[in-house]
Amino acid sequence: MALPSYEEPKDKFNWRRTLGLAATFALHAFAFLMLISPVAPPSLADKTKDNTVRVEFIEPPPPPPPPPPPPPEPPKKPPPVIKQVIKPPPTPPPPPPAPVIEAPPTPMSIATPPAPPAPPPPPQDIAPSENVSYRKFRPPKYPPQAIREHHTGKVILRVLIAVDGTPKEVTVEKSSGYRELDQAAIAAAKTWTFNPGKRNGQNYEGYALVPFDFNLNEL
Repeated sequence: MALPSYEEPKDKFNWRRTLGLAATFALHAFAFLMLISPVAPPSLADKTKDNTVRVEFIEPPPPPPPPPPPPPEPPKKPPPVIKQVIKPPPTPPPPPPAPVIEAPPTPMSIATPPAPPAPPPPPQDIAPSENVSYRKFRPPKYPPQAIREHHTGKVILRVLIAVDGTPKEVTVEKSSGYRELDQAAIAAAKTWTFNPGKRNGQNYEGYALVPFDFNLNEL
């Protein structure tokens, strides 16, 4: 009896098997790459850190201060001058005084003591006055205007004389009638030195009247 012929069925494409094989192959490839790859190099930050060389400059210590100057030598004193003092020879003691022999008093030897001198008279009071020598050597100057206009007259000044003889104040007691003559008299009196007044032997301030006569005939 004839056997029926058997035909093997054709295999259909299996997606599940294909994906499993692909995943297995990829996994083995990744593991193979990990085995042959070298060890990872150090990071760039570590390399930069390791390659940096830090240099620190240490300042040298300051030089020691200079030694202080030696103290100045004290001034040398000059050697003392030795003076030889020659002592004079000792003077002999004076001879003893001769004994005084007192004679008994007689009526002729007893005399009355002289009377004491009379006290000096009290000093007189002297009023302030003019020193005539200044009128001779420092006369008043006749003003040229008065000479041209033929002005004449007599001036009497009232001068306050200080204790040292200088005039402290000069005023016109009696005018000559011309201002230029009065001013010439005042200017001359201010350059004079007068005789101060005296009272109980002491100088005092006082007034004195000083006349000036301006006459063209005396030029």
